Amino acid sequence: MKKVWINGKLVDINRATVSVFDRGFMYGDGLFETMRCYNGTVFKIDDHLRRLEHSAKTIAIKMPYSLKYLKKEIYKLIAVNALKDAYIRLTITRGEGRFGIEHKDVLKPNMVIIAKKFEGYPRWMADKGISCHTVKIRQNDLSPLSGAKSLNFLNYIMARFEAKDSGADEAIILNTKGYVAESPTSNIFIVIGKSLITPSIVSGALPGITRAIIIKNGRKLGFKVAEKRLTYKELIKADEIFLTNTLAEVLPVTRVDRKKIGAGSPGVISKLLKSSYREAI
Repeated sequence: MKKVWINGKLVDINRATVSVFDRGFMYGDGLFETMRCYNGTVFKIDDHLRRLEHSAKTIAIKMPYSLKYLKKEIYKLIAVNALKDAYIRLTITRGEGRFGIEHKDVLKPNMVIIAKKFEGYPRWMADKGISCHTVKIRQNDLSPLSGAKSLNFLNYIMARFEAKDSGADEAIILNTKGYVAESPTSNIFIVIGKSLITPSIVSGALPGITRAIIIKNGRKLGFKVAEKRLTYKELIKADEIFLTNTLAEVLPVTRVDRKKIGAGSPGVISKLLKSSYREAI
């Protein structure tokens, strides 16, 4: 990685800075999108940019650039850094302002795009599956931020810490009503017989791009797909569990709270849906 993109300009990585008075730094007042580039093509780039635009409206940040322009600039950055398979992160903040959250002046948003080589996840995660721990931290399903990729990530960070401290690889977060919401960086799916179930958006789950593809592919493959309030009891009694996100794609879960899920190894349906996702790519 040689260059990053800041507010319309390509900047050397050793000179890439934003102000210490940026509200993203001071208050987590901003959003981000994570994308993955395969062989020079950013998968579902339009969907990611549209979600960013929708989230920006939700928190009253005016997008400083058109989606068409951002798409062009993302590809320019990929080319400048001579990348084929890449991790891309686009961050937008409300901009620089005075101290205090009550500040209401019109601010000029800051936007940063980073593109670097995608290193991948450890192979054992797909081969053996990961373990999850249900954490005490709760997702606020009543907050509009539950549907946006906000820079306010502390809830997820603490959830991951709690899971790791328990000896697990990842966290499962319940919402304020006790239903399953999501993992810190992933959506959750379970398989029960011929049914594919994922927590509904009203449960506090992020409307994931990968999630939407898995739902669509599941229906095409003949599964009964439901977006619903998912109970903890249903979760731990599932035949299979897997997580989805842009970087990991489909990640099997073989243990939850030290309880074996299904046969205790990645399931057939999880593998099938991962294959269908790869075909979509």
